[in-house]
Amino acid sequence: MLNKIDELCTVVLPTFFPGDEIFKNIKSIPSELNILIIDNSYNDNLKYKIKNFSNCIYFNIGDVGLGKTFNYALEKVKTPYMLLTQPDVILRKNCIKNLIIGFEKYKNAGMVVPIVYDNYKYSKYDFYDLKYSKQKKEFLYKKNKKQVSQFPSGDFCVDAVNATTMLIKVDALNKIGGWDNNIYVYLEDIDICLRLTLNGFNIIKISNAIVDHKGWSSHFDEIKSSMNISRVWHFTWSSLYFDNKFCRKSLVLKKITKLIFLCLVKNIFNLLLFRINKFKVNNIKLSACFAFLLNKGSYFRVEHKIKNEL
Repeated sequence: MLNKIDELCTVVLPTFFPGDEIFKNIKSIPSELNILIIDNSYNDNLKYKIKNFSNCIYFNIGDVGLGKTFNYALEKVKTPYMLLTQPDVILRKNCIKNLIIGFEKYKNAGMVVPIVYDNYKYSKYDFYDLKYSKQKKEFLYKKNKKQVSQFPSGDFCVDAVNATTMLIKVDALNKIGGWDNNIYVYLEDIDICLRLTLNGFNIIKISNAIVDHKGWSSHFDEIKSSMNISRVWHFTWSSLYFDNKFCRKSLVLKKITKLIFLCLVKNIFNLLLFRINKFKVNNIKLSACFAFLLNKGSYFRVEHKIKNEL
């Protein structure tokens, strides 16, 4: 069965002004697999360089966000499994093969995921422990990243993972309605994991499938400042949206009231102490809060000035 891996799996690689790391990712993927490059940026040089890889198919869909990007890719995938990975990830030998074997071992799995190394060290943030109560509609504990320090001795089940690399059963995705188009970026991965779990699917970490993640290297260097602004706004908005989707409204109102109050208080001190950068960050958070309250959508436009090209 695994001799026809191209009939089992399609790779999806979302991009937004990726640096040269993307080509290391592509080279780490078996050449017989089709790779769908779903580009949200507007740098034409990426399209031309991708032509050097015969297994890559390039799509530019504009800056629509990750939820819509993944659903666009889902419509293109014709294989039973969809491997979602990122430009700053390198897959180690036999990673995809071992993930597919994981699906054969765990029939109730909706998603199987590799072990993640961050900057050459075993990631202490390899998975999440959500502690979600469907009956109470709340997270029983704060959604801290599960901190681990010892490499696992075998496969194990988890609540949720980041979208560093994940192999997902297409039938399971279709059953839960795919990704949430309302999420531009952040928590779209936790959202899909939680909905898979709530619909009876397991998420399994496969111990002999490993990827290397080079953090903060998936974009051009010259847009890192503007990307940081975007990250603050979108993470704030997505966090509120995520809680509003799964939790009681009273808990969400309490959270947003507390967040607005803290931002306002902090900004008084930031002004007094001339901490301009922190003042700007809190203003961005406030902007996201009010955008969420006023239902103005999940997209915060930031101008990305590109000087260098791929």
